[in-house]
Amino acid sequence: MYNVSTVRCGINNFKRGFISVKLPVSRFPVGGRVLKTALAVTLAIFIAQQLGLERINLAAIVALITVQKTFYHSLLQSMAKIGSVLIGGVLGTSFSYIFGLSPLGYGLVTIAAIYICLQLKWQEHIVLTAITAITVIFSSNGDSVPLLFSLQQIFTALIGALSALLFNYLFTPNHKQEATGKLLQAEEGLRRAIDFIMLEMLEPGCSEKPFKEEVENLDQIIEEGLGLSKLLQGEQRFIINRDTDSDRYYKTFLIFKSQLSRLEEMHNLARRIPVRVPQSAPLVQMFRIVQRMQFRALSGKRNHHELVDRLLDKMEDSFSKTEPPQSSQEFISQASLFHLFREIKRYYRRMQEAPAEAVLK
Repeated sequence: MYNVSTVRCGINNFKRGFISVKLPVSRFPVGGRVLKTALAVTLAIFIAQQLGLERINLAAIVALITVQKTFYHSLLQSMAKIGSVLIGGVLGTSFSYIFGLSPLGYGLVTIAAIYICLQLKWQEHIVLTAITAITVIFSSNGDSVPLLFSLQQIFTALIGALSALLFNYLFTPNHKQEATGKLLQAEEGLRRAIDFIMLEMLEPGCSEKPFKEEVENLDQIIEEGLGLSKLLQGEQRFIINRDTDSDRYYKTFLIFKSQLSRLEEMHNLARRIPVRVPQSAPLVQMFRIVQRMQFRALSGKRNHHELVDRLLDKMEDSFSKTEPPQSSQEFISQASLFHLFREIKRYYRRMQEAPAEAVLK
């Protein structure tokens, strides 16, 4: 049974289960991706120097661009960058043999590079492709043969891409652990939001500021969770099974997002209750059961849905047998509680749509 004897409406900073600690922020923060990028660039230049390659800057540029948040995105970037250098090398070699160092050749090869990238929907790779093509043409002015120079450019780009892939693979963040942590925070936030609603049902007239603060914080957590789920989807692209952890996490966060909107509507209904009526306590007890079932479902524990369904049916019948209100305030309270009951049922049904797997195990 819900006990509010120790809870009072004047507590504005009620954050059960969390301790807010402010830590000094570093003046020069360096994240893991920054370190990965620096190491990839260092390795790419070192290998290029050891192999005696002339233009090692391309290896550094490709390594710099290829390092991404996940190994999958890094692989896509590396393939795209190598493809850009390959296309640029072929164009530069071809136009060099046809036009030599003519300004017309530089202009035409630029148009060709842009056109091909647009056809391939590689807008972000236009610059690298065009620069590679122009550099190959310019190399024909020296001792280098355009074809050999193109091959060297491709090999140099490959070194940069492989260096980035190596460090992206070795130092990939554990997005699954981060997403699981966000799931725990989001679920606990939903339970706290339910606490505020139940408190408002039992003690009408509470301050709405703590609830709004909780909703804002919870909305941010859910959005971060959705972003982490998408990153995890990139990491699990190569899993043969259709339903991956990332898919379950993403669906659960979407359900949490819709549940949060429903809780906001419930809070608005609870705020309309002018006085406490006898129907408040049983409805709060039912809401408390749904609240506990939410955590059990996310933890992979079994819930007795048939029993809860029967309780919901009995409670709906009880509303039809409610004694007539004695005042307008009681009428408003009973009407608001009935709408709250309907919203709680919808919340409960939506909760059942969450993935059956124990996402928190």
